Amino acid sequence: MTIEVRLFATLREYLPASDGRTSAQVDVPARASVADVLTKLGIPVAMASLILVDGRHESDKRRKLDDGCVLSVWPHIGGG
Repeated sequence: MTIEVRLFATLREYLPASDGRTSAQVDVPARASVADVLTKLGIPVAMASLILVDGRHESDKRRKLDDGCVLSVWPHIGGG
């Protein structure tokens, strides 16, 4: 199945063939979880702080995804 992955801030470097874009179409096995996608992209699961699936907050990284989902991920963000 194919999902759209949107990565923000320092996570953008994990996008396949990233050229400054923030999103990519990624092929994953049927019913892959959020954690499966992060692992496939080489993103340490602990780095994913804020996760949205189809625009809705998702705290369970074991959540299964459906074909066509949009997965958006932000890292921990600090301020000063």
